[in-house]
Amino acid sequence: MTRVKFLKLWSIAVGSMDALTGLMLIAAPAGVLRLLGIPSPSPDALVFLSWIGVFVLSVGLSYGLALSNRRRGETVWMFTSLVRMLVAVFLTFRILDESLDMAWAWVALADAAVAIVQVAILRAGWWKEGHR
Repeated sequence: MTRVKFLKLWSIAVGSMDALTGLMLIAAPAGVLRLLGIPSPSPDALVFLSWIGVFVLSVGLSYGLALSNRRRGETVWMFTSLVRMLVAVFLTFRILDESLDMAWAWVALADAAVAIVQVAILRAGWWKEGHR
């Protein structure tokens, strides 16, 4: 697989994962939590999970911009890496202070893993190489 193909496939896969998760959080937040094995909060708090779903959907859709050109791809990957790192750090602190269930660690690990891969590829200059 070429680097250009990998960049595009990664953007499509990760963007689709986030967009679908966001849509599911908007439509059925309690169901998403059940799938993740996360205890559901009080019913009045579910609206805030739907609101987070709008944010997650937006992050996912932003990967579509990465498909159009190199500069956009680099920018999208830098921004989404930052967002993912911040989410992972936030969740880690909230798990450690016991305000979130340990099951949230899977979300933190997934975001951290995607961020690490993207940062490594950005540092390696794949976006610059793939679109000369």
